[in-house]
Order: sequence, then C-alpha cells, then structure tokens
Amino acid sequence: MNSMTGFGRAELHKKDYKLQVELSSVNCRFLECTFRMPRLLAGAESKVKQIVESAISRGKVTITVNLEESPEVSSAAAIDPDIAEAYYRQLKRLKKRLNLPGEIELGHVVAQPELLVNPNRTLGQDRLWPDLERLLRKALTELRKMRAVEGENLKRDMNARLKVIVRLVADIEKRAPLSVAAYKGRLEKRIRELGKGVPIDPQRLAEEVTIYADRADVTEECTRMRSHVGLFSLALKDGGDVGKRLNFILQEMGRESNTIGSKTIDTQTSTYAISLKEEIEKLREQSQNIE
Repeated sequence: MNSMTGFGRAELHKKDYKLQVELSSVNCRFLECTFRMPRLLAGAESKVKQIVESAISRGKVTITVNLEESPEVSSAAAIDPDIAEAYYRQLKRLKKRLNLPGEIELGHVVAQPELLVNPNRTLGQDRLWPDLERLLRKALTELRKMRAVEGENLKRDMNARLKVIVRLVADIEKRAPLSVAAYKGRLEKRIRELGKGVPIDPQRLAEEVTIYADRADVTEECTRMRSHVGLFSLALKDGGDVGKRLNFILQEMGRESNTIGSKTIDTQTSTYAISLKEEIEKLREQSQNIE
C-alpha cells in the first residue's frame, strides 16, 4: 500500500551540460501531472507523462527538470541580427497599430530570448531524451520507495485505530443492557413523582421499557460496524491501489456511528459514540493520502 506523498531526485553531469530531474507528489483524487521543464525539452512532456502514468495511478505529481549548459557551450552564444531585425519590424508595426507613444529601444529587442543563438550548439531534445528518460525512471524509483514507506506508516496507524474502534463497539454493546435498566429506573421515578402515590402498572411499564429497548437497540449497527472493520482491515492487508475502496468503507462506518449516537440517551454510550466518530474521522483523513 502506497501513500500519495513522496519525493524522488536524480541527476547527471556531462561535459556539455548538467541534467536534473525532481519528482514530488501529494494527494489527489486522480493522477495529475504538472511540468516545470526548460523550453528545449517542452516537446518531451507527453512522453514523460506516459512514463509517470505507467508507475503511478493517483496523486498530484510535480515534474521539475533543470538543464545547465557548461560555460564553454553557453559562452558561444551570440545575437542573431536577422531575428533582431524581424523583432524590430514586428514591434514597429505593433506600435503603429495600437498608436502607442514612445520609441522602440534596443532593450525592447534584446529582451527576446530567441535572439541568442549558439552556432556550436549540439544540445537538443533528441540528444537529451535518453538521459532524461533514464533520470526520470531513477527518480520515479526513489519516489515510489518513499511512497511505499509512507504507506506502511499509514497502515500501522490505521490498524491501531481499527483496534480502538473494535474496543469501542464492544463497550457500547456491554453498555446497552445497563442503558435499558437505567431508563427503566428513571421512568419509574418520574411516574412516582407525577402520580403522587398512584400505583405503577407493571405491564404498562414493561411495554414502555420494551419500546425503548427496541428503539435503542444497536446490535445490528455494531454487527455491521465489525463487518466494515473486517473489510477495511482486509483492504489494508491486500495493499495496492485501495484508497478509493477505503473511502467507501469509511462512508458506511460513518453512517453506522451516526445511527448509534442518535439511538442512545445514555451519557456513557454517547461518549463512546463520539469517540467512535473521532476515530473514523482520523481514518478518513489518513485514507485521503492512500493511492
């Protein structure tokens, strides 16, 4: 079982350049890729995304690629006069069309990044792609390792919380007969206070207690809660891409805990029900980060 949080990095140094790939991921309902790549490698985004999709099924992944040319390569860059002239003509036409004030200066032209060309440049996407792909796969391996470690940590925490939920359900079931007896005692006391010496009808009292016991019975909810816990535990054991399945099971567990809380008028049982909801909510928060 994997978390959706992780980080991976890989880099290499060659005579003409240094290439670095960094991958970071956080939780997301689907797989979403964000790219931060140099313009020289922008055309490789689709191939990069395909490789990421083959390794990861969910999460928001930020893919950062840094390329640094060696001083020898970058120092050979020069301004292309033909490109500069073309930019100047375009700026003049734009100025005239928009009726803009001021003059076109040298800074307006040289600010264009395409103006610098390198007659000795040999770097290109075709040459860089093999190195980029190798670094990407290496960074993905590191990312997946971290996501697996985080997933194991989440699994241990979730299993511990499942044990707490099972104990709370057992406490609620043990408390149920005491809750009925307490209701009977309170009802008898109330009848005596209001009746002022009028004898209590045992049959009528028994009927009222039976009605309460039926309404407050949480046996079915506790049984279903144990079933949901078993399914949740099995999903954790199976591993894989179980995030969506866990969220669905937690929805059902939440419904059962709400029903238990709404049925009881016993203070201690209400406290158990609140603790039950708290543990389910913590499980929900953890499951949001499961792939």
